[in-house]
Amino acid sequence: MSQISTRRTVTSQRKPRRFAHECAIGEVFGRAPVYDLIFSRLSPRALVRTGRSCRAAYAASKDFSHRAFNIRRHLSRFLTDPLAFRSLQARTGTLIAGSNVLQFLDRTFYPEADMDLYVHPGHAIEVMDYLVEKEGYTFRPNSAQLENYREIVSDGWDGTAVRGEQLEGEENSLYYQIKGVESVFSLDKPGPKGPLKVQLIACEMSPFDTIINFHSTCVMNFIAFDAVYSLYPIATFEHRDTLQVWRARPLQDHTVMIKYAGRGFSWLCTLSVGTPLQKSPFYPSKSRTVGDKHTWRVPLDTQGVALRPQMNSSSSLFQNDPVIFNGWSLEREHEGMTTIYKPIRSAVFRYNYTTANAKLYFRLWQIMLEQGLLSRLLLRLNLLEKGRWPWFDAELASLWEDASKHDFMPFIRRGFSSL
Repeated sequence: MSQISTRRTVTSQRKPRRFAHECAIGEVFGRAPVYDLIFSRLSPRALVRTGRSCRAAYAASKDFSHRAFNIRRHLSRFLTDPLAFRSLQARTGTLIAGSNVLQFLDRTFYPEADMDLYVHPGHAIEVMDYLVEKEGYTFRPNSAQLENYREIVSDGWDGTAVRGEQLEGEENSLYYQIKGVESVFSLDKPGPKGPLKVQLIACEMSPFDTIINFHSTCVMNFIAFDAVYSLYPIATFEHRDTLQVWRARPLQDHTVMIKYAGRGFSWLCTLSVGTPLQKSPFYPSKSRTVGDKHTWRVPLDTQGVALRPQMNSSSSLFQNDPVIFNGWSLEREHEGMTTIYKPIRSAVFRYNYTTANAKLYFRLWQIMLEQGLLSRLLLRLNLLEKGRWPWFDAELASLWEDASKHDFMPFIRRGFSSL
């Protein structure tokens, strides 16, 4: 039997060669003081693209973003207990919007800016009580308001009542300069560098309905309990453009234009006629939803945030923020641009929503009609108590996912306004 000779080989362990550019990258993205200076100068899109260039840049960009988009630090200017407030947001669907959110996403600071809270129907008294009793704010009524906010805000909201179409109230529109506002409450408290001011906006339909009708696109950003959203991020943070979007009234207050011009934004009254729709950062004539591929979403750490409990024993557990189930489209109207959508207002849902998707609207209309009639019949026959009235907000997720697979905007543009 022949033997197979074996030869013992010794493999020298050599260190992998490091190229010059790898050493340089390690020097830059391995030191926080260095890459902080770089990332602080980049726009959001440039920050993301830089993070995708290599592993070292990715780790550095993640570390920078975690510190730059620190929600606790951001809220601490106005709130002594940001975590408790975010639990209130999770429970009530309250959104922070306006220039406060623009500062957060733009990593800048406007010393004169206050904090605006947008509240769903039925939650205003709870949020007001929290600000006054837990955060130490004082209500400052205007000349037309009573001294006691509890005499203005009713805690007897009836979620089972029939919800009619939203009225275009000229009086409120002219007084508050924002569509969909039922009332505005101003509060303040002493701060280390002067008074801290908060405005609570009680919305007629929903916070999103009010936000999507702001004066222009650069302030269509909002903070929910679990994420921060920007609806037009490329136009706002890359091009520094803001498109005027007005609904049912013309722009009369030119101080808004001047204010945002001073903050570095170019004010566009409308889109150029020759602008290719598919290349516009405003995505006109496109069915949009909150959180779609055109939205910039910054997820927030929700550790310690108490989520919404079950609304009642007849309703499925619903712990999403209602804002994610909203849609709209930006369309030309006369000489300018406007947002279009169909409101979803029904006691079948605890919250009100919007959509620009015809298939989804027709499906929801069917559910609202059938389930609404059944619930009211049971209530009339004393077979259902008001406290156990079933809401179907939790079921929206599957309906939304199914409808998002189809684009129905051509049909909507032809006949949606007549629905």
